[in-house]
Amino acid sequence: MNPSVLIIDAESQFRRLLAHHINTRWPDSRVSDYDPVGGGGLPYDFTASGFNAVLLGDELGGDTVIDWLLQMADVEGFPPIAVIGEGGDSVIVRAVKAGADEYITRDGLTHQRLVDVVAALLEREQSSATRPRPKLKVQEDAALQTCLKGFDIVQRLSSSPIANVYLGTDKASGNPTILKVLQQMPDTGNDAAFERFMQEFELIRKINHPNIVKIFDLGVADHHAYIAMEFCDRGSLKRRITKGISTQLAVTYLREIAGALAAIHRIGILHRDLKPTNVLFRRDGSLAVIDFGLAKQAHLNAEITGTGEIFGTPYYMSPEQGKGEVVDERSDIYSLGIIFYEMLSGKKPFVADSAMGLIRLHDTAPIPRLPEALARYQDIIDLMLGKDPAMRIGSMEALLAHPEIAPASAPMR
Repeated sequence: MNPSVLIIDAESQFRRLLAHHINTRWPDSRVSDYDPVGGGGLPYDFTASGFNAVLLGDELGGDTVIDWLLQMADVEGFPPIAVIGEGGDSVIVRAVKAGADEYITRDGLTHQRLVDVVAALLEREQSSATRPRPKLKVQEDAALQTCLKGFDIVQRLSSSPIANVYLGTDKASGNPTILKVLQQMPDTGNDAAFERFMQEFELIRKINHPNIVKIFDLGVADHHAYIAMEFCDRGSLKRRITKGISTQLAVTYLREIAGALAAIHRIGILHRDLKPTNVLFRRDGSLAVIDFGLAKQAHLNAEITGTGEIFGTPYYMSPEQGKGEVVDERSDIYSLGIIFYEMLSGKKPFVADSAMGLIRLHDTAPIPRLPEALARYQDIIDLMLGKDPAMRIGSMEALLAHPEIAPASAPMR
């Protein structure tokens, strides 16, 4: 079959990259792309007639992925949809419930993952062209079910070469739970992945902090290992930035994230993947930093990571991390500085058509300037976004002591 695929995303370079990989796998495919910023929202009667699959990015201008999915879900016969966006368990859950057939995180997107998902969409389109479509199914695996003794699996949320992530239910409490299940154990030759997975749990569970995601359980049995963690169901910081955040809340969120990272740094952990989708909110409104998939002990000389093609755009990556240099806690400070700027201004300080273009801007472009009305926070931005780590404020504790955000001056929620 020669597929016809529609790609929707505001980043032209990302659209071209996806099209290239689809054409590589299906040379006679027809790939069309749409810029939602330049072209605006789709008409409500748009049926995507003639397309076999739709790839929906999460850079959509003013609207969210959920807004687009809900509109598409109302159209009878709309082709299957895969969302390609930043991670975040609550975002993925809402996307699937809103009508996404598949969800791929940008961090986990490789050529093989992309073509596998498109192939799954094509198969689904041939088997059933009408809604409602079935949710993602968990593959039957008796060993997996045995090892997850205290939990029922509801559905798979995402997949990567390292682990699958599922939405589950705690049998005892009935509460929703996120389950991260390692794909492979050491006897398959993936010792580094297993060590990294176990290290992630062992380090995070030592931390008792209100703004760090809670880890409930660890299990290893029948060639499977898993981590059970809390499900934060009130969305990510990215969603709140899109809607607009008051200056007072931006400062409050800065303090809470910095406090969580200070606790992480004190026991020798670097987050190294801080971004708004890795900051979630609980039902009670409290904030939790999540996804330590790239965390490591600062004193380790060798880093335990997976490899794969880079599809995402490093909006929040420090200059030294972008150049592959050794990083320390000041790299997390830089990432938090980018987030703070975005919370205050409502926009990213650096935007480019490619990942390498963004990396160059982080390394060479001037530190962004806040509008005059926010000038009181420019000193904090300057201290967090120095191009050289030596030019940055030295620790999260020092940041928290800055007079503009210290407890005596910090605005209330």
